[in-house]
Amino acid sequence: MNDAPPHSRAFQVFSRLVVVVAVLLIWWGAATTTKQAGMVFADWPLSLGSFNPPGWLDYMVPFLEHSHRLLAKLVGVLVLILFTWAYVRSGRQASEVFILILLLALTLGVFIAAGDERFDASRKQMFLTIALALAVLPVGWLVWRWRDNSCSLVQKLSALALLMVTTQAIFGGLRVTEISDFFAVVHGCFAQAFFCVLILIAMASGNGWESTGFAASSNRIRLTKIAGTVFTGLIFIQLILGAKMRHFHRSGVPDDDLFLTQGQWIPGFEDPIIAVLFLHKFTAVCVLLFAIGIMIRLFGERENGDGRDFKMMALIVGLILFQIILGLSVIGTEKSFWVTNVHVLNGLGILALSFVFSVRAWRGRNVESDIANCSSGATLRA
Repeated sequence: MNDAPPHSRAFQVFSRLVVVVAVLLIWWGAATTTKQAGMVFADWPLSLGSFNPPGWLDYMVPFLEHSHRLLAKLVGVLVLILFTWAYVRSGRQASEVFILILLLALTLGVFIAAGDERFDASRKQMFLTIALALAVLPVGWLVWRWRDNSCSLVQKLSALALLMVTTQAIFGGLRVTEISDFFAVVHGCFAQAFFCVLILIAMASGNGWESTGFAASSNRIRLTKIAGTVFTGLIFIQLILGAKMRHFHRSGVPDDDLFLTQGQWIPGFEDPIIAVLFLHKFTAVCVLLFAIGIMIRLFGERENGDGRDFKMMALIVGLILFQIILGLSVIGTEKSFWVTNVHVLNGLGILALSFVFSVRAWRGRNVESDIANCSSGATLRA
């Protein structure tokens, strides 16, 4: 596979700009959820039937929801530009891009038609079936292109990001038109996965992509790969639990104990939201202990590498401790708007750093091989 970055410095700067705007969008979505503004407009993708509904700048709730929609549209346009920039290298590729965009627009349009149908269940089902059938075509194109060795990694990831941002828009629309907390949770969690893909594009498009991996012994590379992957997975599970709490229990925190849950270390699980709250606390402790364990192991082996992996994990541990303090503050302040939003944003930062750590682990450079190559080169020169 050709994964060398064939793009300019300008492309990398633009990809980083997309990441920054995506952070703003996710944070804005968190603020919208905290203010319970996600259903202030019953229609989608327009708001009260208008691209610019009257009075939306005058009140906080409609301002948050409509500006969230506008930011989402901006991110969609930026990802489309990113994909086109990465992919188009010939007239044939330009034709492929045009057809793909047409398919995505048609699929999105049929989903919008399904959401607009509020009275005839059979007609809504027909639209949803057609939309799902149409969605197979761009997904099939992505799989075909992913198997094509002539495409670079950046091109493939940019195509994936375009499909993901379209899917994310559909999830957001279904959350509104179907009045569904389930789609709200899916929408929130899928945003985190989409964000990780954008980070990977920014990493892979840089000139330093070949030297991204941590320098370590072969045994430590293997250990760090496993640890980094499991750690990122744990954080993602924690984010899913947090999203379920935010969307299925909006009126406040279901229990005000800071460390216990309903006065017990392990509460009864009869109430699903209490079970989710307990698991959210329990998983936070597991994530912290796992991160500390990785940090201790890396500290003991710093002489075998360049130390960047240890420093990154130490930073992650610090952010996790801050996240736990924020989580306890959310309970103590009954979901204060700013404390809750910083809690969400800090969680996104932890996910981003753990994902970068995992990517660097998978691209780890074997220092034993480097030493052997250097020795061999020195012998040949002699």
